[in-house]
Amino acid sequence: MHISIKVILSLSLLFLFSCSASYEKLSNDSFNPTSALSKHLMEAYKTKADFEAKEMHDWNSTKLYAEKALGAADGKDVLPEKINYWVIPADKQHDLIKGYNNLMTIYQEAVLLDPFNLAKAISSLDCWAEQQEENWQTWDINKCRDDFINAMHTIYGLIDKKNQESSKLELTSNISKNVDSSN
Repeated sequence: MHISIKVILSLSLLFLFSCSASYEKLSNDSFNPTSALSKHLMEAYKTKADFEAKEMHDWNSTKLYAEKALGAADGKDVLPEKINYWVIPADKQHDLIKGYNNLMTIYQEAVLLDPFNLAKAISSLDCWAEQQEENWQTWDINKCRDDFINAMHTIYGLIDKKNQESSKLELTSNISKNVDSSN
């Protein structure tokens, strides 16, 4: 009996240390991300790691967010977790999967157009899924979901504006070609 308690205690301490190590590094070191997206992702995930550590004492989520922040700080591509990573009731998955797919569809364009809102969308989708997995803090589920949707709407607006400007330029170019060819 004493051996199994010692093993469980040792494993618990090891897990807590690994959670603490990434969060401690994130909290104590300074970083200089190489791109705007990396900078915004690092900041967004650091905020989420701080909240999970200091307010919720949720060390699993703290570790996930701290590691994503550190990855962004190192210039790695940080994407939201695939929805099947989370254990979410089937009736709650549809909107998350749709959100993930929509985000991945506009990802490359958003990197250039709006890295701030892309970082917000990525981190908010992870937050939404994480909160949905816990499935009890409806205010957090709603906030994360609303932050994701608002960031995506902003990005869609910029993409639409860019496409309209491209269409106007193409139309103007075609009109100029037609006028030149008629002379």
